[in-house]
Amino acid sequence: MIRAKDAGRAAALMLASLACGAGARADGTAGEPPMTIAPTPSGPAGLASADPPALRYGVLYADERGQSHVQYCDLKDFVFKSYAPPAAPQFVGVPPGDVRSISYAVPPVGYVGAWHAAPGPQWVVTLSGRWSVEATDGTVLEQGPGEVQFNADMGSTPQGPEKHVGHLTRQVGDVPNVQLIVSLKKQEGAPPSTEPCQPASR
Repeated sequence: MIRAKDAGRAAALMLASLACGAGARADGTAGEPPMTIAPTPSGPAGLASADPPALRYGVLYADERGQSHVQYCDLKDFVFKSYAPPAAPQFVGVPPGDVRSISYAVPPVGYVGAWHAAPGPQWVVTLSGRWSVEATDGTVLEQGPGEVQFNADMGSTPQGPEKHVGHLTRQVGDVPNVQLIVSLKKQEGAPPSTEPCQPASR
C-alpha cells in the first residue's frame, strides 16, 4: 500500500493551480504553456522537490488492454511569480485540462464502492481522512490529507473471472473521508487516453 507522510502543501499548490484555469497564466493573461508531466518511479504523493517544486500525484488509468493500474507522476514547470499582484511571488503552475465542475464527496466510515470506472477525468484532493482505490491489476493506492490523485480509467474493460471494471473505492480508518473533486471537460470525440501519466499535455 502506498501512503503519504506530510503533503499538506501539495493540496494548496493544486488548488491554487486549478483556480488559475487551464491554459491561462496566473496573472490572467493567456499563452503560458501547461505544466510538464513526467513519470516518477515511486510515491508517495506530495512535493517531490521543493525548489523548483515538482508536485507528485497518484494516477489511476487504463492501458490499451483495458486493465486499470495506479502509479505516480510529477507535475513540473512551475513559474515563480505573483499569483495576484502586488502579492509577493510564489511558485504557480497550471495543470492541463479545462474544469467542468467542482464538488465534495464524503465516503462514510465503512464505505466500499462497487467496481466502476471514473465518470470522466477528475482530480481528487483528499481534505481529511483516508481512502483507497484498488485497480484491476490488484494494486492499491491509498491516500490521506493533502494528497492528490488523477482518475482517468474510463477506458477500463471487464477483467478476470469476476469481470471487474475500473476500480474499487474504500474508505480507510475510523473517520469519514472528505474529498474535493475537480472534474475536467472531456475532449469530444477523443478516445480515453492510455498514457500512464495523465492528464496529457496539450
